[in-house]
Amino acid sequence: MLEPKTIAAPDGIERTAMPADVVHERLSALLETAEVVNSSLELHEVLDHILRRAKELLRAESGSVMLVSDETGQLTVQAAQGPRAETIVGRVQRVGHGVSGWVATHGKPVRLHGPATDPSFRNVCSRIDVRDAVCAPLLAETGLLGVICLSNRLDTESFSAADLDLLVALSNQAALAIRNARAFHEMRRQRQHVARLLEELTHAQERERARIALLIHDGPAQTLYAALRNLEAFRVLSDSNSASAPRVLDEVEHTIRRAIQETRSAMVDLRPICLDEIGLHAALLQYAQQFEQRTGITCRVAKRGALQRLPAMIESCFYRIAQEALTNVWKHAEATNATVSLTVDARKCTLEISDDGKGIDPDALGEVDGEHLGMVSLRDRAELVGGTLQVTVAPGGGTTVRVIAPLFV
Repeated sequence: MLEPKTIAAPDGIERTAMPADVVHERLSALLETAEVVNSSLELHEVLDHILRRAKELLRAESGSVMLVSDETGQLTVQAAQGPRAETIVGRVQRVGHGVSGWVATHGKPVRLHGPATDPSFRNVCSRIDVRDAVCAPLLAETGLLGVICLSNRLDTESFSAADLDLLVALSNQAALAIRNARAFHEMRRQRQHVARLLEELTHAQERERARIALLIHDGPAQTLYAALRNLEAFRVLSDSNSASAPRVLDEVEHTIRRAIQETRSAMVDLRPICLDEIGLHAALLQYAQQFEQRTGITCRVAKRGALQRLPAMIESCFYRIAQEALTNVWKHAEATNATVSLTVDARKCTLEISDDGKGIDPDALGEVDGEHLGMVSLRDRAELVGGTLQVTVAPGGGTTVRVIAPLFV
């Protein structure tokens, strides 16, 4: 075996040349880790592998990988190995505190052994069970992802500058693995979200078909059946030259006209012609008039912002949301007034339906119950256009349903 020799590094740190077999072992470990990074998209599997190999190569007693939390911005232990591993996984470390906190703050690797002489390192590590440590940041193009640390070398030597170099190389691979795994998980989350939306859309279509069937059954079908019975009665009366035959014929005409009107109302309810020809605002005005006549609830429509036509999908979804929200007002709010407001600017469009009713129990807003206020359906329709649904209840009563959808120009 070749004896190590000391080389003066450009930064003033003395580096010890490693024997060929050690160099070969470390290069093999880097290649092996690269293969794992490229073959697996499971974050914990990759982090555990990198941490295990780093711990073996650097002959460390303990190691941990901490990632920056999106919610808190602090470091959270995601993987750990060593005597205290089970107790520290999930633990939060504030940025700026401890060895890992210092590395996260400065974005630089650090090697500690014995008392810190540099004032900037003082009080970085106050734990008595840590004799020496090497720690490197996990950096990506977007910034800091986390920190990887090893502590307490198992033999008589302390961690060397070459050990720190190896940890930095492994940290680069770990950062790549984290970025790939997060991208994969986000893609999987979006795919699951799309699948759920498609499932909800299918359920919504089935509910819509059932509603249409009931609408036709209770409306035009019943009216046409009544017209048929009147025609049968007219035939009997005309055969007997009854004086009441003309009156029955008038009733037949009246019944058929009512069936025509009911059919037209059903067509407007399914797809208002003005939604295609004139736009959402005109369709909302038309529906508000019908709603007011049918329920006795005063309904006002307001429009603010640009007068441009909205994308067809947004217009359709906003129209359905207004329909369902106003139906909820009629069924549940005990209101006397309702307002539909449409606001359009360069980046987004907002639909608000407010009333002066008794309000909604905030605890009920999270219930997944298709019969209760139709919140699930409203939320699904908002998500179909990339929008968000907000429901607020005024202290004195009254509810506002607000949908905000982005405009992609």
